[in-house]
Amino acid sequence: MTDDKKRILIVDDSTGDIQILMENLKGEYAVIAATNGEKALTMAARSPRPDLILMDVMMPDMDGYETCRRLKDDYETQNIDVIFVSAHDTTEEKLKGYDVGGTDYLIKPVQPDELMRKVALALRNAQARADFTEQQNMAMQTTMTAISAAGEQGVVLDFMRRSFATDTLQGLAELIVESHGSFGLTVSVQLRFEGGEVHASAGGATSPLEQELLGRLKSAGRLKESGLRLVANFGDLTLLIKDMPTDAEKAGRLRDHVALLLEGAEARARIIAANQRLLQLVTDTDNALHSIAQLQSAQKKTSVRILDDLMKDLENAFMSYGLTDIQEKRLVDLVQISIDRSQKNFETGLRIDEEFRSIIDRLTSFSYG
Repeated sequence: MTDDKKRILIVDDSTGDIQILMENLKGEYAVIAATNGEKALTMAARSPRPDLILMDVMMPDMDGYETCRRLKDDYETQNIDVIFVSAHDTTEEKLKGYDVGGTDYLIKPVQPDELMRKVALALRNAQARADFTEQQNMAMQTTMTAISAAGEQGVVLDFMRRSFATDTLQGLAELIVESHGSFGLTVSVQLRFEGGEVHASAGGATSPLEQELLGRLKSAGRLKESGLRLVANFGDLTLLIKDMPTDAEKAGRLRDHVALLLEGAEARARIIAANQRLLQLVTDTDNALHSIAQLQSAQKKTSVRILDDLMKDLENAFMSYGLTDIQEKRLVDLVQISIDRSQKNFETGLRIDEEFRSIIDRLTSFSYG
């Protein structure tokens, strides 16, 4: 094992399952294993510590959830990501894993491609969180200093003010997380829109398990509380609060503030989504007009060429038809009248295009204004 490889600790009471995971991982990572929770706690505390733990859920004496809880309670090991490995794929089981600090879930039998993808993603997210934590600490300190005097209502007012300057759903989601952080709450949020969804989390990168849970909890009701956890759904916005205060009076106040803040956030999200659809419509229309202009230009060139060829053919035919000068002039005049009408019709089309272009310019100015 080389020193530059990321270290992965596999925890499972089945040596067969350990062997399967180890065979898939050993080529790219430094892999160690423990067959029970107590041994895992000891190995995780040793230096160098593992960068990631793959934790079996069902183990004797101490199951994976309790082992993970103890890891997260220890300052030395609390930042190690834990991916649970289980045969159970239920919301209740995944909520248990989320509550004790897990970042993802693998379902047995583990597929090698999914294993490698989730391990790589967890390691990238861990690095992103480490980078984000330093930035967040500085930003949070500045934010708390600026609004602490205004109190809890000031947080809501500050959010409303800043939301009007936010023109993307991702920016709005991050602002929601930041504002709840000013309440002292750790949250994750999902905003759904036509064509996709955006996420933001107090930890920086939103883990796959958080994203899946937020999607499942969108039907949990307007406000649903369970222990210290609060789920809030406002339209296409789902917020998960993990650490509501135990003080009943403070918790009640914060519920009211959260509801008011999310009502404003949901309204702003609708406006942002509508503007994005309008901008897309303007872009599509602009592209269509550009294509029409190109077609018209090509059509004009073709029409001119056809009429020129017609004039040449007529002139050549005059010699063989034995027409008089008056007959020739009459025919030429008739053709010229048709050419003039065609030109006027083309110019009318150009004026219509100019009117459409004026409308598009006004819509563009309105959308960005």
